[in-house]
Amino acid sequence: MHFKNKNGFSLIEAMIAIAIIGMILSPMFILETNVFNAVARIAEKFHRILLSKQFMFTAYQKQPAEAKEFKLEGKEEKPTSMMRYSFAVVDKKSSLAKLQGIYRQEVITSGGDPTSPEGRAIQFLYKPERPQS
Repeated sequence: MHFKNKNGFSLIEAMIAIAIIGMILSPMFILETNVFNAVARIAEKFHRILLSKQFMFTAYQKQPAEAKEFKLEGKEEKPTSMMRYSFAVVDKKSSLAKLQGIYRQEVITSGGDPTSPEGRAIQFLYKPERPQS
């Protein structure tokens, strides 16, 4: 059987075209998935950094004004994070130890599972001695 007026593609030609398009696009879909996963991981880390900074501010607000040492723990649900705050005089080995009134604040943030990395936010601050009346 021979057709004189051939309009369109045969089924095999269409299937080959679809297969070629699939081979070209599949690496792009894999790359897109990897990019979305990387963005999600970085967004989670960034969110934990913001949580740590907020927790540091909140813990500093809760501590007594004359405190030389203070510790506080907290938990956040999304993303699941455990936060430990510590406030203390700078370590004697530090080069900042010779300055009076310098304190070290630290927040250690860890994720819900043991494989998640632990993050640390450290801030030094000057807290002058209040004259006793």
